[in-house]
Formats: sequence, structure tokens, C-alpha cells
Amino acid sequence: MEKAKLGITRFFTGLFKNFHKLLLVNLLFAVPLVGFGLLFYFVNIWTGLYTSFIGFLPVIFVFPFFAGVTIVTRNIVRGDENVEVIKPYFKAIKENFLYFLVHGIILYLAIFFCYSSITLYWSLANSNGVFFIAFGVAVIIAVGMLFIFYNVPVMTVTFDLSLKNIYKNSALLSFGEIKNNFFATLGLFLLFIFCATVFFTAPNATALVVIMIILSVLIAPSVGSYIMNFYVYDDLEAVIMNSDERAEKLRKEIEAEQAKRGGVTEEKPDFSALDLDESKDPDEYLYFNGKMIRRKVLIQMKKESENEQEKD
Repeated sequence: MEKAKLGITRFFTGLFKNFHKLLLVNLLFAVPLVGFGLLFYFVNIWTGLYTSFIGFLPVIFVFPFFAGVTIVTRNIVRGDENVEVIKPYFKAIKENFLYFLVHGIILYLAIFFCYSSITLYWSLANSNGVFFIAFGVAVIIAVGMLFIFYNVPVMTVTFDLSLKNIYKNSALLSFGEIKNNFFATLGLFLLFIFCATVFFTAPNATALVVIMIILSVLIAPSVGSYIMNFYVYDDLEAVIMNSDERAEKLRKEIEAEQAKRGGVTEEKPDFSALDLDESKDPDEYLYFNGKMIRRKVLIQMKKESENEQEKD
């Protein structure tokens, strides 16, 4: 309970202390957000299609700029002193543009697929209860994708990993750290409730537009990113970077040995030198040799290496 109170205190302290920086990064992000949002809004009108296929397209083109939002909110979450906004924002976009463009395409497809599936199966379920099963599966897939994308942005701007490892590790963390993902979802839900409450209390159409602009331009993107990173970053850093320093040391030793031999060797790595605490959670994921591996799997690999050495 005390830990939870400290967590809540740290959350609001970081939020209010750096709120002006969140406003600034939102203003920077608002340029592509509003620009691409209006562009595809009018494309939908001009084509007369009024379809979600076009309506969701801004996600692809806006997401590379979300790298800048992510780096700023990550720096705030991890407690950096004197967090800068403008320079890191543009640097993160430049360094991660292609990766985030790919993330945008994947996110767009995920949103379109999940939205189409959920709405379709819900409408079909009203006439045939069997479709509630398909509806439930679609919801589970949507939640899984949501959890994955809690980790994808911050993992991309923080670690030098391939796209394959980013999504593999994010998928593992999506349910391996289910508690943190749940709190992140709860935080985003409360943010949505706040925005919806303010939005629907508008007295007229003009006020409605003004409120929508304020929420989308000044508050929602960076605060949402802050909420996600607050709940996933600490454990992400622990798992990827600090979960077992000796495993990282051994990884470097193996890579050095491979380099001496002129490249990647087909020999199995020697795990016998890996010093692991077998009393800790066997299902905890550790970062080893570019992958997320369960502690019990590494322990098993270590035992196999020791057995092979005894045979030799």
C-alpha cells in the first residue's frame, strides 16, 4: 500500500511539475496532428466515402512525430533533471523516423482491423448470439495490440533493437507485466473520461470546437504518453538493461569470442558461466543476447552447458 501511495505521489508530482513542458511538446506535435487530421478529413469528404479506412490514415503519418513526444515524456518519467523539449523532440523524430513510420503502418492496420471486426461482430451478435464468441476474440486481440503499443514507442527511442526484437519483446511484456499495463489502461481511461466530460459540457458548437482543439492540441497526446511511460518504463528498463548485469557481461564475452573467430559461430554459447539467482521468479523475463528469455529457460540452458562440459 505504501509503495502504491509513493507511486501515485510520484505520478502527480512529475505531471504537475512538468506540465508546462507537456504543453510545449503538445504544441509541437499539434502541427502534424492537426495538419494530417484535416487533410484526410477533407479527403473523406471530397471522395464521399466517409470511411474509417481513410479516417484512420493520419495515424501512419503522425506517428513518426510521436517519437518526439515519447522521448520527452520518457525523460520526465525517469526523473531527468532540467528536461529539454525542443531539441530532444526533433532529434528523436530524425533518429527514429523510419521505425515510427513502420509502427504507424502496423498501428493503422491494427486499429482498422480491430475496429472493423469489433463493430461487425457486435452487429451480427445482436441477431445471432454465436457471434459473441468472435466479438470476444476481437476484443482480446485489440487489448493485446493496445498493450504491445504501450511498450513499442518507448522501447524504440530508448534501446537499439531491431524491429523484430522490438515487437517480440513488447509482446512478451504486454502480458508479462500485466499489472502495469492494467494501470496504464486505467490511467488512459480516466484521461478519456476527463476529456469526454469537458467535451460534452460545452454549451454550444463554438465552445465544442474550442474545447476539442484545447484537449487535442494542449493536453491529450503528451499526458497520454506520460501515463503509458510512467507505468511501463521502470520495469522495461529493469528487464532490458538491469535485470541481470552478469548476463549482459556474458553476452559481451560471447560476442567478443565470436568476433575473434571472424563472425558468428555455429557453436552453442557456453551458458555455464551465467550466474543466476534460482530463488527468484522463474517466469521473470531477462534480457540476454538481444532477446527476452525467461529465467527458468536460462537456468536450463546453463545446466545443459554444464552437462556437456562434464561429458567432454
